[in-house]
Amino acid sequence: MSTKQERVNRYAEALWLAQLERWQQAFEQAAKAVHEKKLAAILGDNSKSSAEKAAALEQALPKEFPTEVVNLLKVMIDAGDQHLVVDVGARVAQVAAGKTEAQKAEIISAIELSAIEQDQLRKRLTDEYGAGLTFSFSVDSSLMGGLRVRVGDRLIDNSVATRLAALRESIASVVR
Repeated sequence: MSTKQERVNRYAEALWLAQLERWQQAFEQAAKAVHEKKLAAILGDNSKSSAEKAAALEQALPKEFPTEVVNLLKVMIDAGDQHLVVDVGARVAQVAAGKTEAQKAEIISAIELSAIEQDQLRKRLTDEYGAGLTFSFSVDSSLMGGLRVRVGDRLIDNSVATRLAALRESIASVVR
């Protein structure tokens, strides 16, 4: 027999998860609607007002669509963030699954990495830090070679520029 508090918690969690699932499904529908040619053209048209864009979105969505999601989509359109609908939907799915926020993995290289090299880095970092990483790749020629990788608050700097700076510091400390 469970305690009163356990039963209350179970009911509250069931309600919360049902609402999250409803919102997740709504965002999946919204993402499809936002990417349909006609609506995408309206949302991307800078001559249209936010109100016109919101009205077009409302017409494209089913009548029983969750009001909370419609209102959030209108706020996103007003802010010019309609392109984030898929990302917000993915994050709602993560929350519904009980996952914490995805960590960002920022990889900076001295030269452009090939697709194979990027995939190898993705696999290696996912093996080390777990699934759910979001990756961004950029180039900074001032590194002279090597990589600088930041995952969350951890920095791995294996660049030639950093090695040269450390060597310079080491030599300077011996000369003093």
